[in-house]
Amino acid sequence: MADSTRFTLSFENLKAWCQRNRYGFSEDAKRGHLAVHQELLGQAVPIMMLPQLDRNMLVMVMRQPFDVPRERQAAILDACALLNATSFMGAWALNREFGELYFRVTLPVVDIQYTDAGVLYAAQIVLGTSERAAPAMRAIALEGADPFATLSKVIKAAEAETAAAAAAAAATPTPDAPTK
Repeated sequence: MADSTRFTLSFENLKAWCQRNRYGFSEDAKRGHLAVHQELLGQAVPIMMLPQLDRNMLVMVMRQPFDVPRERQAAILDACALLNATSFMGAWALNREFGELYFRVTLPVVDIQYTDAGVLYAAQIVLGTSERAAPAMRAIALEGADPFATLSKVIKAAEAETAAAAAAAAATPTPDAPTK
């Protein structure tokens, strides 16, 4: 018998996940899209959950709450390349036609079942990555900030946080590990 706490990432199951966990959301049932209500840079910005079942994927994407002017798109593309090169998961992308900047994570869905915690973790990657980089990306897009100088601070802070988390994890004994 299948574990009832595990589920595939279909529109219906993601909607039930939102309801079960009391996350605010909107839906477009006709297209099979969900918008999980969030806030970024003081503005309402949803995490969109877009099942791409014909490709056996789910895309979680967060549009940044500002548009990138044409004259700053090259700088933002440099910034995206820097962030993508240092990211463990997900990708920054710019829709050049509309000047829309996104961070997205794509999850496989074929023959894979997820838990509530697993879906939450992926959504937290989308939100957390956006929260960490959005102020710098906005400064690059709207204030003319240099992508390399601005993002080096963000990248160094993320590296320090990762190193601290790894050190803390290494110092915590696991239940199966022998203790001294």
